[in-house]
Order: sequence, then structure tokens, then C-alpha cells
Amino acid sequence: MFGIEWLRHGALVEKETSASILEADAIASARRRATEVAGRHPERRPDSFRLTDATGKVVGVFPVHGRGDDVH
Repeated sequence: MFGIEWLRHGALVEKETSASILEADAIASARRRATEVAGRHPERRPDSFRLTDATGKVVGVFPVHGRGDDVH
């Protein structure tokens, strides 16, 4: 399992959990969901997401379509 923290300019917008076992699958899934998350937060569209493992360790921070304003 992985934690996904959706960010806008480094500030938390939303948190969710991925049941993916593999890091690459969790990243790919989050990228596919970026449009849905942006739709829930039209005034604070995420521009990146932080992936954490089951222990809370940060795996990485990944951009969403360049900039949050580009997510439709």
C-alpha cells in the first residue's frame, strides 16, 4: 500500500491510499487519477503528488502534467 498526498505548490490538497503493491503501479494509477482529483478541487488543482510507502517514508514527489493549471 502507498499513500498519495496531492499537492499544490507544496501544500496539501487531498490525501488518499493506493492498494497497489508495486511502486510503479501506484505512480501510474495516481497519474491516471489526476484529472478526477483536479475536478474535485477546481480552485486548488494539484500540480504534484507525494508518494509514501506503508511506513510513511517518502518515495518521491511527482509532477502532474507539468503544472496544476494544465490539469483538466
